[in-house]
Amino acid sequence: MSRTPAAVGARVVLALGAVFGLVSLVETAIATPGEVALNFQVYYGAAEAFLAGEPLYGQSPVGVGWLVYLYPPLSVLAFIPLVLLPYSVAFAVFTGVSLLGGLVLAGVLVRVVERHGEPLERVDRALVVAFVVCGIYTVPSLVFGQVNLLLALAVAVGFTAIAAGRELRAGSTLGLAAFVKVFPAGFGLWYLRRRAPRALLAAVATGGGLLVAGLALGPDLTVAYVTEALLPRSSRAAFEGGLGPNAEFLTLRRPLSLLFPESSLARTVGAVVLLVPVVAVGCRRVDTPRQRLVAAFAIAAGVLLALPSYPVYYVVLAYPLVPLLYLFEGPGRRLFLAGAGLAMVTVNLGDVRAGVTALGLPAPAREGVLAILIPVLTAGTPPLYGFLLCLAGCVRFQIAADERDPERTGDRHVSDER
Repeated sequence: MSRTPAAVGARVVLALGAVFGLVSLVETAIATPGEVALNFQVYYGAAEAFLAGEPLYGQSPVGVGWLVYLYPPLSVLAFIPLVLLPYSVAFAVFTGVSLLGGLVLAGVLVRVVERHGEPLERVDRALVVAFVVCGIYTVPSLVFGQVNLLLALAVAVGFTAIAAGRELRAGSTLGLAAFVKVFPAGFGLWYLRRRAPRALLAAVATGGGLLVAGLALGPDLTVAYVTEALLPRSSRAAFEGGLGPNAEFLTLRRPLSLLFPESSLARTVGAVVLLVPVVAVGCRRVDTPRQRLVAAFAIAAGVLLALPSYPVYYVVLAYPLVPLLYLFEGPGRRLFLAGAGLAMVTVNLGDVRAGVTALGLPAPAREGVLAILIPVLTAGTPPLYGFLLCLAGCVRFQIAADERDPERTGDRHVSDER
């Protein structure tokens, strides 16, 4: 497979993601070094505050108003061992654990590709690793010291465990991810589609059980978590009046904020109404491994695009995005690859303005280019348009599923991950 055009397209997308990730790393190191470990400071400070009997919610543990602890009470126990170490050593350990999780995730992705295709060449394996550990959707999490790479591993294990018939394992890992960040709970739609009730019950039991267990630390902590951390996350004031062109959010609510600048309800309902039929068609058939990968992507990407998501969350799409880059065959592949490539180009209107100015174009030409790009890049960003193209590819694939599916016409790799 690695010598086919399919592999060439996959390599281009993975390389783009890794290059943009490294550029982001260098840019942060030069332009905004103060952003390094921003979120880790919160985790570390929250653990110190908890041990000192100080409030966990309602104030910043590092003295910066918007840097607050947002996770359930019981989660703080995971960061307490790090407080026993000097701060710089603790951050290094935390980063090392995240990178180790990334390597495990890369191994999971490679195994999925090879299970349904042919062995990957070294360059492909290297690109998968590079994309996972230093890709554009990973680097910010590593720089800020966030848990998203480990979250991506948990989501991947949840999805692949379902394919292997391990429902309890699938549910418990996804439930753990949802306990930490909440939004992975939406991926439970995949368990519904696969008719895996035990996985759903395990997810609810794990996430709900951990939340209830947090009551042992004091019911007031759980109440504070719900009222001061969880509920405010559902209300994004940044969307009021229309999201700015340089805002970080990667969501369908961006263009909807321009149509409904004063109504959070309209933006929420609008995103759901637009995405539900797309996701429904995208996961219409799950008879073959490729159809299941396509359907899983449609659900995961649809959930993220419907929510007021930040780009750093999209690292959780590593599975099934990476396997699909190699395994997506048939109608919709070109749309999917084009969309995946565009999704790696994380530039905003400010970047484009600077680039157009740097080209030294005559004023009329510069103004003409910007006149076209300003509305396009105000309504959306390249990653938003890219992931929408990916979903369009999934829809195209599913509509043409049966007769034109290569697995129905002699593809020998028809087994699931069992």
